[in-house]
Order: sequence, then structure tokens, then C-alpha cells
Amino acid sequence: MVAYSYKGRFVAPIRVGLGLPVQDEHRELGGYQPGQIIRPKRQTIRANGKRRHARPGETLQHYNGMRTPKCFKIGDASCSAVSKISLWVHGERVLINHISNLIEYRKPSELDTFARDDGFDDWAGMRAFWLEEHDGKHLGPFIGVLIQWEPM
Repeated sequence: MVAYSYKGRFVAPIRVGLGLPVQDEHRELGGYQPGQIIRPKRQTIRANGKRRHARPGETLQHYNGMRTPKCFKIGDASCSAVSKISLWVHGERVLINHISNLIEYRKPSELDTFARDDGFDDWAGMRAFWLEEHDGKHLGPFIGVLIQWEPM
């Protein structure tokens, strides 16, 4: 099993993507209002690092706030795919290398679809998150892995 930690804004979208109920405290973590649509999140983008990432078929454990006193488990999933990804936030481009099959997103509608799969409303929201989180770093390109999952 491989565990991943997420910010509060992703708790409700991950739970929706896993088919789990979303409680009021999950909505509050992400700033969601009652009745607001929560888009399912079934993928995450991660940097290459010292530890290995999940492999297809493995169980993923999703947590909020790992290594903090308020840590809790969001849910489990089954890893469905792991692909290399290059992401140009300023260049408006995403390139995914999935088993020697290159997938490129450049059109606004394609970028919006990709962002929605990652739990955002659109590319502009995803782009704003990346700019805020990375202080202008990794903008040309960020290279890492795209991990996708399905509910258990």
C-alpha cells in the first residue's frame, strides 16, 4: 500500500470520487457551500522523489494532514494507472506519457477537462492553485507522475 496526503480542499472531491459520503466537516475543509457541486477527484500529480509511487493494482490510502495531530484517513482506492506527466502552467500545456502513448492537452476545453479530473472547476482554477502552491516554481515544465485510481 502507498499513502498520499492531501490539503483540505481535496477531501470532499476525493470522497465523491470514491463514492463515499461527504459530511459537513469535509465541506468546510474545502470551503464548499451547501448545495455546491463537488467534482470527483480520481487522480493526483506528484513529483518524482526518493520514495516510489504507487503501481497499478496497488491499494492507495488517501489522508488529510499526514504527520500532523489532525491527520485522518479520507479513504482507500485501487491504483488504475501511473503515467509520466509534464505540466506547463504558463504554457497552457499538459503532456502525459502513458505506456508509450503520448496524450497532449492544449486546447482550453481539453485543459478544463483535465483540471476537472483533478478536482478543480476548470484550468484557470488549477493554474491558480499551482501558482499559489509553488510560488512560481515548476512552471516550465513541472515533471512528475500522474497517479489515477478507481473506488475499491
